[in-house]
Amino acid sequence: MFDAWRRGQTGYPLIDANMKELAATGFMSNRGRQIVCSFLVRDMGIDWRMGAEWFETCLLDYDPCSNYGNWTYGAGVGNDPREDRYFSIPKQAQNYDPEGEFVAYWLPELRALPREKRHSPGMMYLNPIVALKHGYTKKTGDSKTAFSSRRGRPEDNRRKRHGY
Repeated sequence: MFDAWRRGQTGYPLIDANMKELAATGFMSNRGRQIVCSFLVRDMGIDWRMGAEWFETCLLDYDPCSNYGNWTYGAGVGNDPREDRYFSIPKQAQNYDPEGEFVAYWLPELRALPREKRHSPGMMYLNPIVALKHGYTKKTGDSKTAFSSRRGRPEDNRRKRHGY
């Protein structure tokens, strides 16, 4: 699954377009970095360090502090731990690419689709490799339930890890 994410073949146009941009140019917007990080960690369940290491090899503007700071932020670990931090792909697509122009640029196979279908092309695109935690329907339940893999408060988890 990591290779599908890395190659921009997840079945989610916004994720795939951002990853294709990174591969082609060595750049990605900050919002794009947050979105693909959230998807890798929260939806795919893959260790954030794999994504951070991949970005290290790809980014022309690579800076260790920025890169690892962004990845720990997105993963909900580090100085600002929040296990419920999640970037909803449909919401981000609506907010930052409502006409589907970005995805159409990086995914030419979607250009012929009507603008309103570019972010959810269905059978006209790859099958999604994972289900989104918060999909294209109204969010149900609370975010704490969705991210219950880590129990307790972040400071309690730190104490357990460090033996105090």
